[in-house]
Amino acid sequence: MRKKFILFIVLTFMLLFFILRMLLSVYSLEWNENIEVLVVYGKKSYQVNAFKSVLEEEGIPHRLVDVKTLLSVDPKKLAQHKPAVIIPDGALQYIHPSAVEWFKDYLSYGGSLLISQDAGIKNYAGAYLKSAIFSPLLGINYILYDKLRADSFSEGYIKIVDGNLEITPGKIDKKQRLITGYMYGGLTYPYAKTEDNGFDGKTLAFVVDKKDSNEYKALVWKEYKEGYIFYSSLPLGHLKAHSDDMVLRSVLRYFLFKLVKIPHLMNTPKGKGGLVINWHVDANSDWISIPMMLEKGYIRKGIEYSFHITAGEFRDEPGDNFGFDACGKGRKYVEMIMPYGAIGSHGGWAHNWFSYGILDGKLSKKDIYKYIEKNNQCLESITGYKIREYSAPNGVHPQPETTKILEKLGAVAYYYTGDSGSSPNRTFIDGKMVSSKVIAFPITPYEESASFYEMHKNGVSEEEVYKFLVSLTDFCIKTKQIRLFYSHPYDIPLYPNAFLRAVDYWESKEKAGLLEVHSMSYFADFLLRFLKTEYSFRKKSDELVVKLKNPEGLEDIGIAIPSYYGKVLSFPKEVVFFARDENFYYFYIKENAKELELTFKFH
Repeated sequence: MRKKFILFIVLTFMLLFFILRMLLSVYSLEWNENIEVLVVYGKKSYQVNAFKSVLEEEGIPHRLVDVKTLLSVDPKKLAQHKPAVIIPDGALQYIHPSAVEWFKDYLSYGGSLLISQDAGIKNYAGAYLKSAIFSPLLGINYILYDKLRADSFSEGYIKIVDGNLEITPGKIDKKQRLITGYMYGGLTYPYAKTEDNGFDGKTLAFVVDKKDSNEYKALVWKEYKEGYIFYSSLPLGHLKAHSDDMVLRSVLRYFLFKLVKIPHLMNTPKGKGGLVINWHVDANSDWISIPMMLEKGYIRKGIEYSFHITAGEFRDEPGDNFGFDACGKGRKYVEMIMPYGAIGSHGGWAHNWFSYGILDGKLSKKDIYKYIEKNNQCLESITGYKIREYSAPNGVHPQPETTKILEKLGAVAYYYTGDSGSSPNRTFIDGKMVSSKVIAFPITPYEESASFYEMHKNGVSEEEVYKFLVSLTDFCIKTKQIRLFYSHPYDIPLYPNAFLRAVDYWESKEKAGLLEVHSMSYFADFLLRFLKTEYSFRKKSDELVVKLKNPEGLEDIGIAIPSYYGKVLSFPKEVVFFARDENFYYFYIKENAKELELTFKFH
């Protein structure tokens, strides 16, 4: 009897603890007046973590919420301060049908909903429904298993039909408007086939099925009562979690910045667009290229490049003497470029020997560490500072091993062929974040090409190259994002006029205060500091109160204030107003305080 009584007491306390925790969660959500996006889940999947990572990097106030807690809160009250709900793929395939009424009310009171692929497609037993529970609200059925069985999920090419979706220039082919990948051409994506059922909204992209070339809606949105519903037939979280960041990031920015118009922080210094120009210096042929770059004005003060050098005296095999030989005959060329940017390591000591050694299994993890460290030490003996940037020769960068090595060696940034065309980010591989301390800088390809050499090989004209570099620059300025372009100094003679004109263009935009051309480590340092910021937004009548706290300082962090709040009548002395567009007023913090409370007043 005594044991049964003790067990009863323990179970009772456990039940009371669960009920209390549930009540506290509901109270916290319902009565917290901070403006936040809610990421809703039934189970915390890797896709939820992928969404969370991008929201953090984009400075969007958010919290994760269990669906049971969400449905326990008054939707009218919630919509006042929590203007958007996001359901990641894989997080809520089953949801009780009665929940639809809650979401109808939430949308009716001004809330908005984003669904990634598969919310509400199964019943309680795990079987597919004939129609997804949100299909009546959306006007599209996105589970066709009852009709198509295994063919209800397929693969296809993404066809972009709306230019307002922020897809990086060079990532869409000109003929068919398909998203492309470096060296691959049109990329194939997993998706759920859809069927119209009275849809009357806007389509941003279709999927062209790989097998039969039929088109299915991929990215759509519509107005519902006072809010918006956005649907993606692509598994956005899954893609991000497997090194394809761009589509998720583009969708979140469209949904939250162009539809919901949520106040947020900006993850670029002073809120400006940024460019990284990454030069890979891998052989002694650049003993000629570097003086040429200086003589012709391709390198100039005010524009900071990232120069990544393979430091050894050989390139393909020991003794070939094709290497850059940074600590020998190449030293003076390193010293020439030092005033014009940051020096980083391009692999481990010998360009092709290192990359092919990894691919052939001849170099172990210890060897990779050893030769990157050797490369760093040589360059550090010249520069006098720690090497903190890296690029992989021939793009050979085994994940997560190489990045873990870079983290141990004190790097903060690396060139990356994954996530191509996207922003600097904490990349994922196989469902997990690779590192929270080293930032991946994805390449920006021009369709299948990345470097000038590859563009020339693929028949790209000089005028096309110039227009691409200008469009990439304008994209960064307009969207206030950062992108990386890479090539080799010895490639410049293939497009001498295009590149010189591009440098002139960058210089003019920098002087106009619209753009920053800087090194990887400059932007990585900012993003890593930015991610340490605690912040909140709270709307009170005609005021918006923004609270910020960062142990390393708040200087240059940007703030985007929705213009639909009204005209900004006054703003705090600690910030600088620098731009306005159709959706936001933009400010940045001008002093390096560690904690601020800022009040913006509207008319």
